[in-house]
Amino acid sequence: MLLSPSLPKPANRPPVSSPLYKNISDIIMSRRNINILLHNYLKNLILINLLLSLYCWIIISVSTILFGIFAVVTSFVNPEISHITARMWGGFILKLCGVRVNVSGEENIPKEDNGKFYIITSNHQSYFDIFILLKNLKMDFRFIAKKSLFGIPVLGQSMKRLGYIPMERDNLRSAYESVKESIQNLKSNSSILIFPEGTRSSDGNLNNFKRGGLNMLLRQKGACVLPVAIIGSINVLKKNSILIHPGREVELHILQPVIIDDKKTNKNKYDMLIEEIENRTRAAISSSKETTICLP
Repeated sequence: MLLSPSLPKPANRPPVSSPLYKNISDIIMSRRNINILLHNYLKNLILINLLLSLYCWIIISVSTILFGIFAVVTSFVNPEISHITARMWGGFILKLCGVRVNVSGEENIPKEDNGKFYIITSNHQSYFDIFILLKNLKMDFRFIAKKSLFGIPVLGQSMKRLGYIPMERDNLRSAYESVKESIQNLKSNSSILIFPEGTRSSDGNLNNFKRGGLNMLLRQKGACVLPVAIIGSINVLKKNSILIHPGREVELHILQPVIIDDKKTNKNKYDMLIEEIENRTRAAISSSKETTICLP
């Protein structure tokens, strides 16, 4: 007779009340609790972010109306008061939104009585760049802005009265005439600020400069260029987002001026100047210790 091989006896299972089952159950429950806590935390974080953003937008809207009306009224009496008001407007928004700006290179800011016309170039990461520059760049300057901004109630009237320059991106001839006329109306110690990228960066990196508007400005006799670099403002308000993240730190680097030699007749000298300014700005952004987080 053939005997079937003996099968191993099944291991004795521990009773349900065993500490082993209790430990496994505790682990499963603890993971579930962690997931629930994490979900609630993220939910509360989004809610807090939305409330903080709403708070900041209320501050920006109300202050723009109040400071804008005051700037329009005072511009008829003394334009200098209007420019001081614009600086106060920028500082007020930065203060209440908890945005701290670390400035370096202030020694490169030219003296107001040197009689020169300066073209200030800046990279563009966020709408907050305007507040940052108004508050921390101690110069008498005007923005070149897209024409559509001048149609916004109160803000548009304020910009016109302050002498800011509208530019049509799709009509270079009209833009050139507008810039030329505005430069002639400026005082000798006034300056113009332009964002040569043409739009805000979506990731914090420097986009290639659009040469049309900057090229027009560089051709003005007696002009000098003051490049500045802003790092970290994208972490406050990103392009195509309505969420504002208060309490962030931003860097503003004021670089050494670039002198334009009017005696040079090199055909490509303006292109070379633009390339030099772009390289300086990119180097300043790359060497910064500020981390670009790119929050939503």
